[in-house]
Amino acid sequence: MLKRIQNYYQTFIDYFFPSVKKEPYQTDEGAFHHKKIQDYGIDLRNTELPTEQRAKAAVSMGLLAYTGTMSNGFDDTLYLLLSSCSLNPPFEKCIKIQVLQGLSCICYINPKNQRQAKDLNLINILLDHLDEEQESASGNACITIQFWICYLLTVLCSSTVPCITAVHKVGGEKLEKQLKLLSHMDWSGWPNNYAAVLFSLLGFQRLQNISNV
Repeated sequence: MLKRIQNYYQTFIDYFFPSVKKEPYQTDEGAFHHKKIQDYGIDLRNTELPTEQRAKAAVSMGLLAYTGTMSNGFDDTLYLLLSSCSLNPPFEKCIKIQVLQGLSCICYINPKNQRQAKDLNLINILLDHLDEEQESASGNACITIQFWICYLLTVLCSSTVPCITAVHKVGGEKLEKQLKLLSHMDWSGWPNNYAAVLFSLLGFQRLQNISNV
């Protein structure tokens, strides 16, 4: 009896409703990440969206690039978003932090993206923002932005000599003093004191020791 029902199903149901038959489910994690990154990239480029929504897309894109199995090219829209976020004063601090987070994830252990970031003059933008935040009134948001800038600069300089050279050229002695000041702040909640890490990575500590000899 059971065999006859099975034959009936295969003969009539499968014949008239072939769509009922399901193919084995296959996953493609790389394709999934690629599609999601593309979707967030569209949001980033959509200037009609609120800036804070585009900033959230930057964070999401960065996290996908960081956790995904595929290599994601640096998106110059993030650079443009960071450079223009001052046009939205009510959201300025929050937006800067979110974009810095997205950029950090995209550039993390990715020399290709690090070099592209340098070529897009991102280092100049970061150091300009660092100056602006230190000149602003003190506050948790300002300090957090400075911390994220230090972290992103550390990411950029971690394995790319041209980035180190560019940071030295643009920052100079002024950056050395800024990093020394930031390294004495409370970095609790962070894995490292990235102002101190960057200070050492740029060779300021070595230069300081030589000058003291």
